[in-house]
Parts: sequence; structure tokens; C-alpha cells
Amino acid sequence: MRYSESQGFGVPHPWACMRIVIELVNIVKIYDQGAAEVRALRGVSLKIHAGDFVTIRGSSGSGKSTLMNILGCLDRPSAGEYFLDGENVQRLTKTSLAQLRNRKLGFVFQGFNLLKRMNAVENVEMPLVYSGMSPPRRRERALHMLKLVDLEQRAYHQPNQLSGGQQQRVAIARALVNEPQILFADEPTGNLDSKTGQEILTEFERLNREMGQTIVMVTHDAAVAERAPRQIVVRDGLIASDVDSYSGRMAPCGR
Repeated sequence: MRYSESQGFGVPHPWACMRIVIELVNIVKIYDQGAAEVRALRGVSLKIHAGDFVTIRGSSGSGKSTLMNILGCLDRPSAGEYFLDGENVQRLTKTSLAQLRNRKLGFVFQGFNLLKRMNAVENVEMPLVYSGMSPPRRRERALHMLKLVDLEQRAYHQPNQLSGGQQQRVAIARALVNEPQILFADEPTGNLDSKTGQEILTEFERLNREMGQTIVMVTHDAAVAERAPRQIVVRDGLIASDVDSYSGRMAPCGR
């Protein structure tokens, strides 16, 4: 998703480009817990294309959170290979990995994680502070992101003056402000009532459909997972199923 100050967002149809942005090859993650080893992931292979909207679902202990942390470059696998937009993540230093994460990935969390002493637009601006962008341009970009999620009228409200759904919209705007290639959402409706949760899911659907934003969402809720065109279920550290509802057919692991 690319933004220009004169034209706003402009992208091709999200399914016009089948470029692979995420590729996992036989990913294994082992946690050493003293006398015992825990194999959280047991050889996961997966491809995600530009413009995909994917949910990853699983029960507690299934490996879904570990998989999300590896996809988001927040943790490293014990074995296997991870290619992010063609770049082998395993070969990057910690500094290079952090730079790649800040440049190409956006994150939305269950708990919003807004800074309480900053208003909405200041929270959205935060990822741009170290980018070298001038303050006026940062403010313009942040206000545009709030407009994108229909919250421009609340730009100068503090988090405690916003509802839970509005706070999550601010968090989505903040995640998008750096124009990430991939937006990761970790249980984004978990702290919301059912009506507000549905509204947030509709927002993700719109971002994917209209802007071509690649989205990977983790959830334990089957009803939430079914809102995405592609649904992956993780069980016992493996991909148990991978269904693309556009075709209605099972997708082979690492398709």
C-alpha cells in the first residue's frame, strides 16, 4: 500500500499480483525448559501472497502465537527458513531485523497499546518520529490515516476519551502510517464487545478489499477466522488445514 500526499492511496487490484511476500520452509521452534524441550512448531511450510487476508486460528498451546511471533520477526525459528519479501530473515543481524520489521510490518494488538498522555493523532505519528519526516508532514500523514479509519473527528481526543472500538481504530491507523507491506493483527477484537468487534473486522475487510492491504490475523475464535477469505488452522505445532474460501478448496501446505 503506497501513499502520495497529492493522490492518497493507489494500488492495483489486490489479486492482480501473486507476488509471494511470506514464505516459510519447514519452520521448527523449540523452547528449552530445563529438563524438557517443548516443540511449539514442528515443521511449518506456508506461502502468503500480496493482497491476501489470512487468519491463523488455534487453541491455547497450538503454536499459533509462536507462528505469529516468527512471522512478525519478533522471534527466530530454531530451524527452517523464513523469506520475507524475498529476503532470508535468518541471515539478518538483530539491527537489520529491527529495521526490516519497522519498514515492512505493522502490528495491531488486543490491548491497543496507546500512549495515554498523547492524543489520537500523536499516537498515530509515533512510528514516524525517527523516520526523518518533518513534523508538518508527519501530522498530515497521521491525520490522513485517521481519516482512512473514519476517526478524523476524534484526532485530538485522549485515549480515555475514546471507546474501545475507537482506540482500536487509532491502533490500526498507527500500524498503517509507515505503509507496511503486511499488517499483523493479534486477537484484535479480544477486548471488544461483539458489536464493536464486528465493526473492527469490517474495517480490516475494507482495508484488504479497497486498499489491497496484506493482512495476517491471529484468533482463537472460529467466527472471527471465518471473516477472512483464507483460513489456516494450527494444531499441535502443525498446519492442520488451510482453506481458501474463494475457491472453496483446501490449499496444500506451503501452496
